[in-house]
Amino acid sequence: MTLVGGFLLWGVVGPQAVAAEPVGDPPEESGTTVSFTDDFEFRYWVDRDRRLPGYPDRAVYNYIEQVNRLTANVLAESWQLDLQLDQVALFANRYELGNELIVEHPLVGEPGERLLFSPLPGDAYANLEKIRWTGTGERVEVKLGDSYVAFGRGLALNLNRNVDIDIDTSVQGVQVVARPGAWDLTAVVGQLNRQQVFQDNANGQIEDEVPRDMRHSLMAMRAERFGLGPANVGAHTVAYGFVDEAGFEASGEGFTDGPDVVIGGGTLELIGVGGLDAYLEGDAFHYTPEGDLGDSSHGTHDGFFGGQAFYGSLAAYPGALVVLLEGKRYRGTSPLADRTARDEFYAVATPPTLEYDRAITIDSNAALASNDITGARLRVDWSAVPGKFVPYLSTGYFVDRDLTHGLHTVPETIVHPLLGLEWLDGHRSVLFNAGYRVDDREGEQFGADRQTHADVVVQVPLVGETHLNMNVAGEYFVWGENGSDLGETQPEYVEFETSMTFAHGPDYAVTLFCDYTTQVPMNDKGNLFPGAFEGPERPLYGAMELQWKPDPATTIKAFYGAYKSGIRCAGGQCRLLPGFEGARLALQSAF
Repeated sequence: MTLVGGFLLWGVVGPQAVAAEPVGDPPEESGTTVSFTDDFEFRYWVDRDRRLPGYPDRAVYNYIEQVNRLTANVLAESWQLDLQLDQVALFANRYELGNELIVEHPLVGEPGERLLFSPLPGDAYANLEKIRWTGTGERVEVKLGDSYVAFGRGLALNLNRNVDIDIDTSVQGVQVVARPGAWDLTAVVGQLNRQQVFQDNANGQIEDEVPRDMRHSLMAMRAERFGLGPANVGAHTVAYGFVDEAGFEASGEGFTDGPDVVIGGGTLELIGVGGLDAYLEGDAFHYTPEGDLGDSSHGTHDGFFGGQAFYGSLAAYPGALVVLLEGKRYRGTSPLADRTARDEFYAVATPPTLEYDRAITIDSNAALASNDITGARLRVDWSAVPGKFVPYLSTGYFVDRDLTHGLHTVPETIVHPLLGLEWLDGHRSVLFNAGYRVDDREGEQFGADRQTHADVVVQVPLVGETHLNMNVAGEYFVWGENGSDLGETQPEYVEFETSMTFAHGPDYAVTLFCDYTTQVPMNDKGNLFPGAFEGPERPLYGAMELQWKPDPATTIKAFYGAYKSGIRCAGGQCRLLPGFEGARLALQSAF
């Protein structure tokens, strides 16, 4: 669907929303409402370093990307219908060279090879990505189509939207939740449905290099009993069946030879026992031989490979303090996450990591995916001025014995102390965090990674209705030895990210961005003062964004400039996001 097609689509559905408004005498109240939201982006990608040989003045590698996500919601008294239509189109991504058509950044494969619903030709693609019908009764809720589900703290199952890093994987099938008395009984059966169109990241090769539509099978059940004195208890089982081919043709084949992995676990929550709150969860993983997910480097037994995951927390409230102690032990669990995380950019289970997301790097990301890690974190919050000033201290301690997921080839001991504060006073606020992380590798010859990091968010009123919001984060990183496979130790680096937003009331805002990094290879796309640095490196990035809300339901943003690439983590999931240089226009509206 082209940009024009996007507006034609709005022309079809838009009048429906308008027609839903009463004209003349209002009809009798039906109890049914219809609403739409639309998220439209138009991006111009600039690659200033690439020039076609023989055409030095032609920026043929620059191209335009247009993305749109339209969602519809129909809400009645006892049921609800949700739809999501995703669409993307590329422009100026092809040229002729010697009478041959060259396509840069191809979007989809040949029409005869398409695996997904894509009736549009060429460099355009549309897909009815999510559809869900929800029926709600007095004690039962039924969802047909795409839904999300998580059990406990997510050790065995955690499939939810993670918009911070542009991940949206649902379960397409049937989900039933029954609530008889003090029980919650949940049953889910279906196949995984990963999004095909990225809303915030570059789109390309939807069906070729990365077969995103791997429709893995899932069956899961959970029973929870509430109000057993101070206790809530639960038990669950989850089975996954993975497919090797993309598309609907492979749907339902995940359990052809039985499940690839079966997980069983339980939870216990205690509230107010001796002034303490406690939570415990344990899960056992069983990988079948047919699933071929076991790895001899992790240990096998009679052709089977198993794993265990344990998480616990204990909270105390002495005086003005809140003391939280968390612990984890994950072993033999990463094969489950690896099956989807590496090629499909999501994980079916995301247990608590006890890590500080903003401090995770390419190297320390290995601790999140570790197949053998034990650790704990202690955090103490002090309400020095209740509701206004709350400083905290936190210390994490982990032992990572997995040698298959990181850059290092020996076990690591990780120590990560942090301190911070939260200060709120009317329209003024400060949020500050700082830490020092050491990943100490076993053996003197390997040394240790050392990371110093800090971030602060400040909001203050200026004049009248104008206020300033400033967000600054920086780090200094020194590498240890990564092992012989990677050659010499990588050089230390410094980087920071800064944004300053000047907002006038709720309607207008101007944001200035500035990034800086000396991390190789992420420092060669900067757009500020490229001639001021030696060699090909361009470590300084700058950008500006204008925002306007013509009405409470509409937001328009215009961006121009560049920002650096880097790893970004949210909720224990990480993703390497590409840098960007160019222009972007975004329109978000509800109607």
